[in-house]
Amino acid sequence: MSQYPNSGKLSPNRFKDDAKKPDMVGEIIMQRADLKALLQEHTDDEVVIKLSGWTRQGNFGEFISLKWNNYKKKEEAPKPKQENLDDSDIPF
Repeated sequence: MSQYPNSGKLSPNRFKDDAKKPDMVGEIIMQRADLKALLQEHTDDEVVIKLSGWTRQGNFGEFISLKWNNYKKKEEAPKPKQENLDDSDIPF
């Protein structure tokens, strides 16, 4: 379905015949390795996945292209490595 890994789409529901059915339907395809890593990285019961969407035009009309992002709270995000820089040759 999707040519990009870990992406998907939402399209208008062509079978919506009453107010209880969703306005849009679709799917997001996740690679198994990324899904396993996502579960290992999060220790809470809830895993937040941020979605980004772009309105696109396709063969069957307008749809929303989706991309997911592994959201991490600031305290969960890996801290950048501090490098020991030698600044003895800087003239000021």
